[in-house]
Amino acid sequence: MATTASDHGHDVAHDDHEHHPTAKTYWITFVLLAILTAVEVAWSYLGLSGPALVVPLILMMVVKFLIVGGVFMHLQTDLKVLNGYWFTLTFGTAVVLAVCVYIIVFAAFRWDI
Repeated sequence: MATTASDHGHDVAHDDHEHHPTAKTYWITFVLLAILTAVEVAWSYLGLSGPALVVPLILMMVVKFLIVGGVFMHLQTDLKVLNGYWFTLTFGTAVVLAVCVYIIVFAAFRWDI
């Protein structure tokens, strides 16, 4: 006999809604990403060079990555055992550390960017 999710007291529609952002969340995400992208483009036209140009751009890139990972890849709502927000924070921290290592290695050779 086949069992369904409702046989286990589990509502499939509720789970589906719980794991997918609402239209409002997508619009807020769109606006945040558009604003961050506009700031990145404007920053690149300020005439800065070296770390003054690259470090803020990398920070904005990481923030955009966390937004995309958290909303579109459902990292904020998946993995209930680990609490999605903590998972997203941990994942983002790992990305930041990887970028820092890249910058340190790059800086050890030269800041010609």
